[in-house]
Amino acid sequence: MMNASAPIPIAAVCIALACPAAPAVAQLAEKLFIRDFLLQSSVLVEADGQTISGRAFTPRDWHPVQVPSTVLRALVANGVYPDPYVGMNNMQIPDASDEFNRKFDLARFSHLPGQANPWSEPWWYRAEFELPQLPPGTEVWLNFEGVNYRADVWLNGQHIADAENVVGMFEMFTFPVTDHVRSGQRNVLAVRIHPLDEPGLPSDPQLTAFGPFGPNGGPTGDIGKNVTMQSSVGWDWIPAVRDRNIGIWQDVFLSFTGPVDIRFPHVVTDLPLPETGPATLTLSAELWNTSEEPVAGTLEVNIRGPDGRVIRIRHPVDLAAGRDSLMMLRAEDHPQLIVENPILWWPVGYGEASLYDLELQFTTASRVSDREALAFGIREVGSEVTTVDGWLRRDFTVNGRRIQIKGGAWVPDMMLARDRQRYLDELRLSREANFNMVRIWGGGVTPPAEFFEIADELGLLVWHDFWITGDCQGTWDKGTRDWPLEGDVFVSNAVNTAKRLRNHPSLLTWTAGNEGFPRQELYQVLRNEIAASLDGTRPFLPTSGYANPDTSWGLSWPDDHETGAYSGGPYYWVEPADYYRRVAAGRDWLFKDEVGIPSVPPLASLERFIPDLDVGSSTLSDTWGYHDAAEGNGRFSLYDRALRDRYGEPETLSEYVWKAQFLNAENYRAIFEAANHDLERTGGVILWKTNAAWPSVIWQVYDWYLRPNAGYYYARNASRPLHVQLHPGTYAVSGVNASLSPTHGLALRVDVYDEHARRVGHATRDVALDPEQSRELLRLTEVPGWDAAAFRFVRLTLADPTADIVAENFYWLAPNNDFTHLNGLASVELDVSARQEERGGQLRVTLTLTNPSEHLAFFVHPMLTRGQEGDEVLPTFWSDNYFSILPGETRTVVASADRFRLDGHVASARLEGWNVKTADYPVAPRE
Repeated sequence: MMNASAPIPIAAVCIALACPAAPAVAQLAEKLFIRDFLLQSSVLVEADGQTISGRAFTPRDWHPVQVPSTVLRALVANGVYPDPYVGMNNMQIPDASDEFNRKFDLARFSHLPGQANPWSEPWWYRAEFELPQLPPGTEVWLNFEGVNYRADVWLNGQHIADAENVVGMFEMFTFPVTDHVRSGQRNVLAVRIHPLDEPGLPSDPQLTAFGPFGPNGGPTGDIGKNVTMQSSVGWDWIPAVRDRNIGIWQDVFLSFTGPVDIRFPHVVTDLPLPETGPATLTLSAELWNTSEEPVAGTLEVNIRGPDGRVIRIRHPVDLAAGRDSLMMLRAEDHPQLIVENPILWWPVGYGEASLYDLELQFTTASRVSDREALAFGIREVGSEVTTVDGWLRRDFTVNGRRIQIKGGAWVPDMMLARDRQRYLDELRLSREANFNMVRIWGGGVTPPAEFFEIADELGLLVWHDFWITGDCQGTWDKGTRDWPLEGDVFVSNAVNTAKRLRNHPSLLTWTAGNEGFPRQELYQVLRNEIAASLDGTRPFLPTSGYANPDTSWGLSWPDDHETGAYSGGPYYWVEPADYYRRVAAGRDWLFKDEVGIPSVPPLASLERFIPDLDVGSSTLSDTWGYHDAAEGNGRFSLYDRALRDRYGEPETLSEYVWKAQFLNAENYRAIFEAANHDLERTGGVILWKTNAAWPSVIWQVYDWYLRPNAGYYYARNASRPLHVQLHPGTYAVSGVNASLSPTHGLALRVDVYDEHARRVGHATRDVALDPEQSRELLRLTEVPGWDAAAFRFVRLTLADPTADIVAENFYWLAPNNDFTHLNGLASVELDVSARQEERGGQLRVTLTLTNPSEHLAFFVHPMLTRGQEGDEVLPTFWSDNYFSILPGETRTVVASADRFRLDGHVASARLEGWNVKTADYPVAPRE
């Protein structure tokens, strides 16, 4: 039974005491989340913080806001400003830069009377909440997981913290408020959010299709003076965020302890590599004695493994009054921390992402003072560089095995509109794409712990740049390494971030910045004090590419080499075969951490954010330009020209979008297959980027609405651990085994079809592949019926000894890349049956598709919808999509989605394709 005097879950307190309803507070474990706030500009509020945080204060005409939320996001939700994600609406919202407002006449849109710039003065957040009656001796802590940019805090009329100390976007702040809360009563919290110290000047926006795009981060990069989201001033994939995302952008909550508070527990796992067992664990935690008396107690440790094995430790502790102490538990004192036959954590494609659960509890005289719980993985990561033809290649290892990195950069939402479900959706899309890496880009944000918790569970490695970019810190003669101006703020944010995230097995590497690094004093703190000392369990890289600091600063840790990873794109469309030439040349493609192309989403997405779509024409309106169809790094005109040259001039917008999907498929497949082709020579390839910060037409495999484009599925197929592929230049067919296990007894089948989908050639080979091997199996020139001078379809399959297909690929090839033959494909109507089953809130739909015609069904695109003629369910996770079905062939695909996304509708299946009749089909329960 729980001790009556111990701090207990708030939910349990309310049950026991029949607390009044408190809709402003969400209850979870030993935290009381404060969600419902009111928001108003300080320009319109004459009262001070003491008054506003008093119960007698009555807010009039304040805006309701659900925290987390930035100021602009709240005002958009309240209809004060138009939705900036749609059309050109963002040009109807005043900017944080007065200079920008004058140039584009945006001050006229300010909603504040007499205040041309609504973001130049502070904003108030105010919340009232009921606090249950707390047991005697309970210590109460007020926690802010993220504010931007500075904050003053009052609680019940008392000043708790000031903006001199609560500053920087990436630090969690915790304040003792035991003497300021009213137990069993209504409480009032008031927070005054200050704007960025330097709002930054955005570049001129791209107001025309195919128009120019100004420098990323603005013409001077002065947003870099702050410790904040640098891309909020605008980049070539996101417009300037008008308020620069000021506000309370992460959770606010109360936590409860006894006199001793456990903070920043840390688990270090050590493997005797190259052996992977036994594992040695080392535990540490900060123990804060908040009382004025010494405290004697016991630190209780419970570790439960995925196999149910439990480790228990009881360690006596004496704490001095009013002090914090670092407690270390080592295997030499506690042999239980040596784990025989550990169950290891592995990334996607290499094994299971197995997790152990740790609970720490501090007790005094049978009273629980505090408890902390976390999940960790037993794994050891490392990194080294290899010299290849005079260039360095960065390799990463997990549990002593080299990991071929495949993945993409993740960027934050324009207005930081993210929650746990959205993180889960996006990271699952990466996992389902067979990616094993997500890169947190330095000009964005460090997402909250739940992002990393999900990555832990899914087996996704995370590359974390600190908040530096070459665009703002001097790599390209713009900005300076003297920024950020307040180095102590940067360091404090970085230390706090490292302490909070270092337990996550998914976190693979720290990087000092994106294509740049901070000044020496900050750089060496990141390298020596944070990466090496405070953490010490994962490598540190000087930068993501381009520039490296002076060797006297220290380079990567622990190997002290240059980065050995390279950005630089290309970011624009190139011939798919060009990626193979680049990989063959080595150089920066030995480890490519940024590459991508413009990538138009499906029509259903375009219709949601481009109001002036002309469905009868393939001409692009200027709204396309504002949504990134511009001539920056992506050079959208090359993509547009390739679409028309390779596939013929589209007559309608729908035809344009379909042909864009062909380009997406070709290029994203080629990016990963080119790396596969030289699997042994390349360390990895990371897309710029996987997701979108807002509705965009560039650099994404799934869009802002979580709708994948065709490139997603072709990259997904190319990233499978076992794969078969075709070199578009040499016509070599290769088998790829990127796993750690050999494969034997496979059968390769190559089928060649003419322009009418009639089979004209066939060949087979027996296949065995060693671990981490890419091997040429044959060339199309060896297959009867192959003719490089004719249009051809080629299907490749690998089958296991039971004749089940384990890898498949389908190509369309033509001399001079003239694919206009596809315009004449005959229309096909497929026979479709759909069955569904539900398990654990997940809906699983199986589609069986038969092509009864004599023609190829090209680029078949199934969708799951909310009833017939309803909207598509997003995200839906498909086993395959944008595939082709040969004459007489039957194909089965499976979709899964959360049942709640149907919004009470019945599930329906919609089918469309390049030459497939669009139709909706009912989904029947599985028999």
